Amino acid sequence: MHYIKDNTKIYVYSMPILDSRMYIIINDENEKEALIIDPLISEEAFTILSTLSHATVLLTHSHYDHISGMNWLRKQVDCTLLCSECCAEKIINPHKNLAAFSKALIIGKTEDEQEQCMQFFELDFTCEADKTFDREINFPFGGYEVVITHTPGHSECSQCICLNASKKGLTPKIVFTGDSLVNGYDTITRLPGGSKKDFNSITKPYLDSLSDDTLIMPGHGDWALKGALATS
Repeated sequence: MHYIKDNTKIYVYSMPILDSRMYIIINDENEKEALIIDPLISEEAFTILSTLSHATVLLTHSHYDHISGMNWLRKQVDCTLLCSECCAEKIINPHKNLAAFSKALIIGKTEDEQEQCMQFFELDFTCEADKTFDREINFPFGGYEVVITHTPGHSECSQCICLNASKKGLTPKIVFTGDSLVNGYDTITRLPGGSKKDFNSITKPYLDSLSDDTLIMPGHGDWALKGALATS
């Protein structure tokens, strides 16, 4: 289900079985430009991608299920991958972006689900950044100010991507949390590069600071206002 409200247009696509989410946010001032967060392969997205002249791609973190569509995306639309230096260093290595360990993502899934996933997993997947920043960056995007904040815990390069509206007719505050906050689940910190200490000392205070009317768009599952989020 896509999020279309007044002048805010966000198209949402999901990876089979794992339900990793890709978001395409259309520039309210130029509909041929978009932000794309956490690219995945989706033929359904081609209808929107074909209308674009350029897209800036952002990552919530470097794990394979959140970057798996990057090389495919480059074939569909002119795009620039902007990510942190930490992410850039990891996405070029299938052991660091965890593509090589993708089978771990489907532990607990049914045999049919595992077989389906293995048909599209690329265990040697890599991609490359076009531009990088140190840890945090701000930039304008139509009527929004994009604020990327380093939020380690799930991974050492996790970050939340916040859109703050600067004019009326847009959803005031939207935060793409990746796997730092997933509706209905506790944040996983046990993967390589994860840290419960960092999550509790850095990321949790950031998430707690968000107002209850902030629209949370997570790395898996459906969005919700922060005040309506479920926890496990």
